[in-house]
This record gives sequence, structure tokens and C-alpha cells, in this order.
Amino acid sequence: MTQVEIEQIAGQIRAKGLHLSWNDLLLLSESVVGSLIDAYQALLRSSMSPGNTISASPGDLLVLVQEKLGKALVSLTSEEQVARWKSEALSSDYTAPVD
Repeated sequence: MTQVEIEQIAGQIRAKGLHLSWNDLLLLSESVVGSLIDAYQALLRSSMSPGNTISASPGDLLVLVQEKLGKALVSLTSEEQVARWKSEALSSDYTAPVD
């Protein structure tokens, strides 16, 4: 991502934030973070499913996507929270939320 793209995205987020009510801003945050969490957990579960062999090499696409999603979530929340979501996704009794 280029510096110009980053500045455009930051500007769009700021513009939305300045014009949204507090409740709308909370809903936007919940939607963005919630979507990242869902993608992260689905990717973790699919990578750990029986018969799916994922190499530990950094070049593996699934590993790379997991790392990037995890890093984005850490930036928005905390390492501890992301570890809890990972543990939850990989637990044997996990059931995906129904929309």
C-alpha cells in the first residue's frame, strides 16, 4: 500500500468518524472489527480442519493471511484479545455465530 493510499483511507475513516453519531461510530467499529474476527476465525478453523495440511513456511498463503489478519486485529484491540479469539476458534466446542 502506498503512502497516498494510506492517507486516502485515513481521510475517509476520519471523515466518517467526524460525521457519525457516537452510536453509529460504535456500530461501524463493531462491523469492521467483527468482520475481521469472523475472517480470522474462519481461516484458523479451515486451516486446522482434518485433511488440510498447511506448511509452516512464511510463503504459505493461508499462513500469511492469518498473520496479516492477526496483526490488524492486534492493532485494533490487543494481543491478549486476539489470543482469546484464536483459542475460541480452535476449541473443539466452538460454534460459529448465526447472523
